[in-house]
Amino acid sequence: MQAGTEGKRIAALLADGFEEAELAEPRRVLEEAGAIVTVVGIDEKSRQRVRGKRGLDEGAAAKAEELVADCTAEDFDALLIPGGTSPDRLRANREVQRFVKEFDTAKKPTFSIGHGAHVLISAQVARGRTMTGSPSIGDDIRNAGGLYRDQPVVQDAHWVTARGVADMLMFTRAIVEKLNASVGQPA
Repeated sequence: MQAGTEGKRIAALLADGFEEAELAEPRRVLEEAGAIVTVVGIDEKSRQRVRGKRGLDEGAAAKAEELVADCTAEDFDALLIPGGTSPDRLRANREVQRFVKEFDTAKKPTFSIGHGAHVLISAQVARGRTMTGSPSIGDDIRNAGGLYRDQPVVQDAHWVTARGVADMLMFTRAIVEKLNASVGQPA
């Protein structure tokens, strides 16, 4: 168990189409380290079911425990944005944009994997940041003023970004290290 992660609250921002492994594996690692992972959805329907996917197949579903409109960054210590097609549904939501901007302004750890970077782009916090994501969105990151790196994991200040499932081990290690490094900082 990691002392720095014990009791930390992590918001996992989801909509239909999230990549199952990009939620399940970070959640498992964080919970084993003593963190509390809360699924945050965008609408009442998400309290019943948020559809996951496994590649092109249907994956395990999740249920939102909180709705983004009812949350602020002050409620959590860090933010996790899994990829898949979920970010396409999340990115246009004004409450999601507000929520992500609050994390960035407060310089709280923010973890994005795969297409999760789309949410950072639409929240207009990517400009000037070095990051990675699914290689197919490299142009999107560059067009938003970010510096895209085709590397397994990229850290920039309080952000940890990863390309996808193949880089999961490095990603989960980096997010636990980032949370441990944020010990002593205001929650």
